[in-house]
Amino acid sequence: LRNLPAAAHLIRIHQGALSNTTLPSLIYSVLRRGETGILRFQDHGVEKALYIRDGRPLFAMSTDPEDRLGSRFLKAGRVPLAGLLLAVEKSDAQKKRLGTVLVETGLIRPEDLVEGVLAQVKGIILSLFQWTQGRYSYSPGPLPTDEVITLKLNADRITLEGVRGIDRWERVWEAVGPLDARYQVVKGSEERARALDLSQNDAALLSRLEGPVSLHDLCSPGKMSDFDLCRLLWALKTLGLVKRG
Repeated sequence: LRNLPAAAHLIRIHQGALSNTTLPSLIYSVLRRGETGILRFQDHGVEKALYIRDGRPLFAMSTDPEDRLGSRFLKAGRVPLAGLLLAVEKSDAQKKRLGTVLVETGLIRPEDLVEGVLAQVKGIILSLFQWTQGRYSYSPGPLPTDEVITLKLNADRITLEGVRGIDRWERVWEAVGPLDARYQVVKGSEERARALDLSQNDAALLSRLEGPVSLHDLCSPGKMSDFDLCRLLWALKTLGLVKRG
């Protein structure tokens, strides 16, 4: 990928095409193996990469202008437009990172930069869960060491948040339907489920799955909408906490 460092000493490369439901499972399958490497995505000229160390999302990069740090600060109301444009010009002229220039010019504080970069990286990761087409490749191997601001996200939690952010019903239905599909908690998954810090309503869904229950029966009137219930079910199935019989 352009401007994305390639991992050295590659062991093997996995690649393929994305579809409506493959991406959450793809990301989690790489994370749960506890490997170190780079998972790359490309679609319509946009390229993104997820850097993984020991099964944890560590960093992410993107060529999408909407993912740029300056755009995020502007949309969040953290910097004025005129100031941002001057900072971008100075950044290009002096070959400095935009974040550094924003701090030097007093538009943001150093702690704002750290917070902004962390939000930027997490935002890039979560945006990948919205992709339904394009291609991916995974390259195991050592990571570049020049990035000092990194995330140490929990693989289960980022997968749960990513799937729950998917808003296309077609994708959700393809992943959890039909109505007579039966779901059940996977034995021995209680500790991992507790580590997710699920809400009371989320935990209530898990408690209903001690024995096989059909999707039709799960979608009975309750505090959670059927759409949210189906998304949660998809996330739990992706994490291997729930299985479909």
